[in-house]
Amino acid sequence: MTLDQAKEQDNSRVCIIEDEPEINEALKSYLEDANYRVESYFSAEQFYESIDPGFRGVFLVDWNLPGEPGINIVSKIREKDKFSPIFMISAYSQNEDILMGLRAGADDYIAKPFSLEQLLAKVANANRKLEHIQTNVNDEGLRLLPEASSFIKDGKTIPLTRREFIIFEKLFTHQGAPITRDELILCFDKDEKMTVRNVDVHVFSLRKKIKNVDLVVETVWGKGYKLAA
Repeated sequence: MTLDQAKEQDNSRVCIIEDEPEINEALKSYLEDANYRVESYFSAEQFYESIDPGFRGVFLVDWNLPGEPGINIVSKIREKDKFSPIFMISAYSQNEDILMGLRAGADDYIAKPFSLEQLLAKVANANRKLEHIQTNVNDEGLRLLPEASSFIKDGKTIPLTRREFIIFEKLFTHQGAPITRDELILCFDKDEKMTVRNVDVHVFSLRKKIKNVDLVVETVWGKGYKLAA
């Protein structure tokens, strides 16, 4: 990815925690040129005092910091924020050090010296994944887990069958708008030979599974179904 390509990013956020002024300033300048909104800090203390508690974005955390080491910061970020991508930056390149960083909650490890262009590509990839997660989280804290045919709401994981999840995802992504049975049938492969009757059966089962998290699939007469709180 070139710098010009990265400039297409729309105000995505990056937090830098790096005590070496030259590296901190170079990263900040390069990422801002790529249209990221950047916050930068030179120590753990400064980070804790100034960071917005609701910050969501990509974290770049140096291992060797004055006072508290970066690996501690990674652990503390991950305790409160399960989704934001975290990269550890360090001159340490031993396998044991890398594993420590990953086990603390980092998503990847960037060894010094590094290419700014490669780092930018990693940040862009991580940001796309974060945006994908955020689009699947609504104001009620509901998050879809497509790979597990389930979702999380109010801290509860609700497992569904594959067909139930396909129906739930369609209803969820349409923000309460009615979806017809024929539209739901089109979500399935033709060889599954779904019918209106099949859809009704799966909706009946889905209703029973989601009632404990204050969600309901409502019937909209003459139009189909919609998801409501």
